Amino acid sequence: MSFSPLTSRSAVDILEELQLLTAKTMEKIEVSKHYEIIRELGKGTYGRVDLAIHKTRGAKMALKFLRKKTTKQKSFLQEYCISRYLSSCQYIIGMYDIAFETTEHYVFAQEYAVAGDLFDIIPPQVGLSEHITKRCIYQIALALDYLHSRKLVHRDIKPENILIFDKECRKVKLSDFGMTRIAGTTEKRVSGTIPYTAPELCETSKHSGFLVEYSIDVWAFGVLLFCMMTGNFPWEKALHQDSFYYEFLQWQRYKSAAVPSQWRKFTSHALKMFSKLLSIEPERRCAIKDVLWYFAKTWLVSKEESLNVDGKSNAEVFVHIKPPAALPLGGGSEAQNSNKSETSTSLSFSSCSSYEDVTKDNNSNSILVSTAIEICV
Repeated sequence: MSFSPLTSRSAVDILEELQLLTAKTMEKIEVSKHYEIIRELGKGTYGRVDLAIHKTRGAKMALKFLRKKTTKQKSFLQEYCISRYLSSCQYIIGMYDIAFETTEHYVFAQEYAVAGDLFDIIPPQVGLSEHITKRCIYQIALALDYLHSRKLVHRDIKPENILIFDKECRKVKLSDFGMTRIAGTTEKRVSGTIPYTAPELCETSKHSGFLVEYSIDVWAFGVLLFCMMTGNFPWEKALHQDSFYYEFLQWQRYKSAAVPSQWRKFTSHALKMFSKLLSIEPERRCAIKDVLWYFAKTWLVSKEESLNVDGKSNAEVFVHIKPPAALPLGGGSEAQNSNKSETSTSLSFSSCSSYEDVTKDNNSNSILVSTAIEICV
């Protein structure tokens, strides 16, 4: 059966049709008869993800088990069908035409990412090199642009949901569409307040609901980019009570305000890009594809240049931009930036996430946590 996007029909119609078809054809099976489970890749409140080999096909795949006690069949069908609908994009995790149920779980199969996820390779309080960051974020930008062109909003952009196939990020893919919704629809509640959550959602009452907009993803994309390049969160929550966010807010609203210390490592071009991604007003945030123009620019200042911009305002910052180099999406291995981020924030890159947190494999790189971030669900 074909799941290719049909541009002549709306995403709503296509997804509804796919869900009805999947519900009719989904069988109840015994996992051990069809799959050899190799090991557990991750687990959380939703269930678990196992690495398995299909006994007939002989292919390795990741099986996602969603507990029936906490997952409605409708939610399972929605996540699976959205994932299938989008998987024709090379920057979105591939899906197998496999969905079934067991006594306790709903299960679907997806492509196995051999190197884990992006969270595992970001050095805390250091960040990735500019080159690797650009290579990775370029692919995620194209994945989100594809998603948005189909009138869908991911709503859970974070490193744990970006799967990688090599440590140099030559091949990365966006995953986990359990929170994805049609743009323009209304959600009853915010699932959690985390560093990636836009300020308009942080301020939303748990009882009032909100409209699903592309700007939600744009904000999270901007925070993700900051985290990748610094190994730190810019703030715990995008609320006035958070001193780091309040400092950022003042800087954005009043251009004469000093550039906050944790943002001084970025060039004027990068700061302008962040201002467009992290605009306080949702309607003023740029489209994801608008950031592609900045890939030819330098994003991190050198040590000498950082001394010159330290403490200056937005209007006073002048940075010499090096000649732009072409962005290769393949090639040799690059060394990670060893210069630690000079930032006033005490936040380190911890495993904050929404209610769908995945427990890291014991073999994963450990992440140092200096400030615990509580998630309100």
